[in-house]
Amino acid sequence: MQNAHQRSHQGFDRVQELLLALRVGDELRASDAARMTGLSASTCRTVLEGLKRAGLMTHAGDDKFVRRTLDVL
Repeated sequence: MQNAHQRSHQGFDRVQELLLALRVGDELRASDAARMTGLSASTCRTVLEGLKRAGLMTHAGDDKFVRRTLDVL
């Protein structure tokens, strides 16, 4: 039987795989990420908001985040 820590680790592994598969212009909702990874929607939203602050995603409203290109100097 898995403990909560193991399930959380697996969920974050799945969200990492999901995010690495995104191409520029791909859209992702926190609720869809939660469904695909087993993490809570609020956890997925926090991850997506962090990626928005880092410049990797934009927020298009309706809980939709869009993968963007990184601006390289």
